[in-house]
Amino acid sequence: MNFGVLTSRSHAIAKAAGAVLILIALAAWALASPVGASPDEEFHLTSVWCGHGLRDGGCEVGTDPATRTVPSALLEAPCYAFNADVSGACQGTSFADSDVEMALTSRGNFTGDYPPVFYFFMSLFVGDDIPFSVVAMRLANALLFVGLIAATYLASPPGLRRPLLGGIAVTVVPLGMFILPSINPSSWALVSAATFLVSVLGYMTSENRVRRLVLGALAGISLLVGAGARADAAMYAVLAVVVALILAVRSGRHHLRRAIYPVILAIIAGLAYLSTGQSSALEETSAQAFSLSRLARVLIGVPDLWVGALGKWGLGWLDTIMPPVVWVAAFGVFVATLCVAMNGAGVRRALGLGVVALAAWMVPAYVQYLSGAPVGAYVQPRYILPLLTLLAVTAMVRLEGTAFRLTHTQRWVPVLALSAANAVALYVNLRRYVTGFDVDSLNLNAQVEWWWGGPVSPLALWIAGSLAFALGLVLLSSEMTSVAAAGEEPEPRGPDAGAEGDGAKAVDASSAATHPQEPRASLPNGDAGDPPHGGVR
Repeated sequence: MNFGVLTSRSHAIAKAAGAVLILIALAAWALASPVGASPDEEFHLTSVWCGHGLRDGGCEVGTDPATRTVPSALLEAPCYAFNADVSGACQGTSFADSDVEMALTSRGNFTGDYPPVFYFFMSLFVGDDIPFSVVAMRLANALLFVGLIAATYLASPPGLRRPLLGGIAVTVVPLGMFILPSINPSSWALVSAATFLVSVLGYMTSENRVRRLVLGALAGISLLVGAGARADAAMYAVLAVVVALILAVRSGRHHLRRAIYPVILAIIAGLAYLSTGQSSALEETSAQAFSLSRLARVLIGVPDLWVGALGKWGLGWLDTIMPPVVWVAAFGVFVATLCVAMNGAGVRRALGLGVVALAAWMVPAYVQYLSGAPVGAYVQPRYILPLLTLLAVTAMVRLEGTAFRLTHTQRWVPVLALSAANAVALYVNLRRYVTGFDVDSLNLNAQVEWWWGGPVSPLALWIAGSLAFALGLVLLSSEMTSVAAAGEEPEPRGPDAGAEGDGAKAVDASSAATHPQEPRASLPNGDAGDPPHGGVR
């Protein structure tokens, strides 16, 4: 009996089951809040309804190019915003009325403030039933996230697969779980941040032509997703290309040729950024007199956005405050993982990490300083979350030698902490919209004021979503403790194969993963030569 085949098959089944469970967990979050719950959702709702241009009863002409006439229910959906004691029941029967009342609004992407791709795609799901349409959009975004992650994972070698899964896992609770299955463009920005760097690195380092083409295509799709949703996501893509060049480019024509496509993607991303209104949003405030004291206040205040992205700030309209156990667990896991992942970092990886960390600090500081407002009044944590994901992915990347790995303890502590944090966050989010925080009861099915209806109760949804996330995390993290070569599995090489040596590197890396030896002096900067057992990463 071929036990290797059985092991490989069971591994694939476990990963597929884990992906399905994460999709179920995201679906639970998609149903855990009413229409209008994500930040500025009335703006995004009208933009989606007008995503395909004018349509009778959905998006009609306004009084000028900056206005449209849309169903008034879209504008009234966030009736509970900023008052956590008000449940989703305040929407009443406005969505069920057969006679659609229209209203004039300037709240929408009518003048090109945002890229149009996200709204165009979401508009495919617009129908006569507003709640059904919004749920379909949320589930579509959850499916896009899982699908693009799965495709990137399957095309990548272990040295990139683990950063992909690990980088997402340590930054997705709770804000990512809320934003990903939503109709906020930040959903796609986070999807792009998680996949673009891995795809580009895979393209630049793979010697398998089919794999390289697939990863190149996935990099293009990931860029389209990010730059098609938010201008800042386009700039994060440029940053990811810079990091990829730092990590992967070596001297010689072979490596320089591989850099051409990523550089082209970076140029496209830069042009996409400049083509939207978001890129010039601060022009009116950029002429303020320089103030050293204000700059200092902004710089020391920026870390609040990092902690806020991992739960310290509220979800939704910033009115769903998370208990401290959520953000302490999430931020603690994030910092601990970075510390483990940075162990033995060479010059290239340290430089890449420094570039992303500097961006995570200086980008929000620059924007916040120009706005003239205190930290938190202009830049919000969801804008920074993609940078934290990019930082975690960069820290775990291994291109040669052995892939990033954890001890069993280092795996189970984050799994348990993040599972608990997700369960608490999902419960609090459900409580906020089902009854409002003015109802004091552990039972989510008690005193229900708002719900979708149907056979699944709020409590059942919470149990299903919490268990699905925990089990999915267990299955998807199972490979993180095993020793594996970072690069591709060696392919059979003909007698006239080139002597460039990349195939030999893969063989050497695979052998080193199975039979640890002293670091090879020829490997650059210490990253590839870290001993696989002499210190976990």
